[in-house]
Amino acid sequence: MVTPYLVFSGNCKEVLAFYQEVFECKVPTSMPYGQYIPEGIKTPPVDLSTWVLHAEMQICGTNFWFADEIGGSDKGNIVRLTVTVPTNKQAQKIFYRLQESGEITLPPTETFYSTFHAALTDKYGVDWNIVAEEAPNHK
Repeated sequence: MVTPYLVFSGNCKEVLAFYQEVFECKVPTSMPYGQYIPEGIKTPPVDLSTWVLHAEMQICGTNFWFADEIGGSDKGNIVRLTVTVPTNKQAQKIFYRLQESGEITLPPTETFYSTFHAALTDKYGVDWNIVAEEAPNHK
């Protein structure tokens, strides 16, 4: 099993809330740093205790892990995540929510394999493909 692990720099709570809304899912596990300070960190961020040490969320059937890390990244684009949903309508809904303040890299298009395929970088720097499993009716 491979678990995608997205790392941020102090804004992980905001990211979790956004994805929870977009994908209509829950965050069953979320732990703050609290009093924990990672070894070797001499000057931690002032608000480190409120940062997310570890969180989990299931997006479209895949378990994701999330965290804030000192020296982490404001951009999550080291991988491209692909969301595959059954219908064009579901794909559109996810796409239009994710693209808010993001950048579209492939406008929504119909292909030989799907009624909807699009790509974007969301406002947190994470790259997404959104694909509907629904095939076009070409007769």
